[in-house]
Amino acid sequence: MSIRHSFLSTTGLIRPPSVASVAESVIPPSRHAKRGGTKPEERVRPRGPPTRKPVARAGVIPLGPTFIVGLAVFLSLLFILAVSCAFIPDEDERITFANILDDIAANAPGIVLVGDDVDVDVDEPALTIRWSILGCGQEFVLSGSPGSHGSASCGLPAMPLTIYVDGGTEPAATYDPMLFPYLNETGQRNNIQSLFQFDDDHVLDVHEARLYPFDTYLLTSSLRAWSTASNESLPIQRLLTIPITSNFVISSSDTASTVKNLDGSEVLSRDIVLQVNRPAEARVYALLLFGSSWMLAHATMALVAFSWHIEGVEKTLRNLAFTLLVVLLIPQLRGAMPDAPGYDGVLIDAIGFFPQMLTSAFSALVLFIMAVKRELQASESNATEEPRHKEAPAPLSTGLLRMRRGGASVDISHIRNISRSWTNHGRPAPT
Repeated sequence: MSIRHSFLSTTGLIRPPSVASVAESVIPPSRHAKRGGTKPEERVRPRGPPTRKPVARAGVIPLGPTFIVGLAVFLSLLFILAVSCAFIPDEDERITFANILDDIAANAPGIVLVGDDVDVDVDEPALTIRWSILGCGQEFVLSGSPGSHGSASCGLPAMPLTIYVDGGTEPAATYDPMLFPYLNETGQRNNIQSLFQFDDDHVLDVHEARLYPFDTYLLTSSLRAWSTASNESLPIQRLLTIPITSNFVISSSDTASTVKNLDGSEVLSRDIVLQVNRPAEARVYALLLFGSSWMLAHATMALVAFSWHIEGVEKTLRNLAFTLLVVLLIPQLRGAMPDAPGYDGVLIDAIGFFPQMLTSAFSALVLFIMAVKRELQASESNATEEPRHKEAPAPLSTGLLRMRRGGASVDISHIRNISRSWTNHGRPAPT
């Protein structure tokens, strides 16, 4: 069977597909058998780079990655264990008020009020003290009363009392020693807390509340004890409070005082001044969070500067995503500050939170505008490039290029002469 080629194929204008090219595109390459065998040869897959063994340098073998990761995990667990030891109480350490109460019982016996709890509420603002009524000295301690606050010389008072706070006419607390029951096993009195404890509420001085975490609160109060049995005032030897709470450090100082009545009589009382500050740890944490928020805000400004000098929409969008993440992260850092006040315009918000949010939001807005502008510019450039590709002339074939380069042309004048002779032969001869 002969193959007939067209005029365009002979001149090179159209190149017919060869049998070999068709076979290569359709028939997959055969797998040849090995020499001396009938099984096809298997392809050898490329292997990865060989693992290098650590080479000693100056007599020291470098540590492998597995050992380094294991060492890091071990050190992390060791650190957690060491920090957890802080929860173990020290059994040898005496209670805070034990030494003071023993000294009072030995040198100046009388009534003592101990502030077991001091609750500071900055948002109210209010301060609540839970006082415990104690008697120190043999004549002031109720028989059968166990020791209190680590001191065996102090315990429940032996006489009924009424406690007045800040010159009030109504007693803030009433104490009756006959209400305490005896324990059958030991024969001692059972300390019922509600029978010898009372709460005292005060309003805080908030002149420096705006300086968080360096805010300081002051409180001054006066208390007096009255014996209902002898109908006379009793001296309060000390007013003690715990030195530290979970969020604040309490510094207290007390002094003896007297109150003069209208009839000229004097009533014994005792005044206390409390100064409430933030602990050093809380201040450090708040300042670290404050500085971290400003660093994140500065990072958004740096991303705007970087995006201004780089090209490409993808990089701008990545910077925009990070900036939006910072906008969401800064309020979380503000809320993580220890016992932070509300968003009431305190100093740390005036120079921190509010400017940080404005800076981050403005950076996000600028990055968004830059991304939209570059996206529009990219779409316009693509639209102008498409008509240029359509108007471009098609490339010439190899045969036509050869004909033009060689100066050859196809002579079709004899075809025109044949067509004319056939046309004249069909017409009748003129008469």
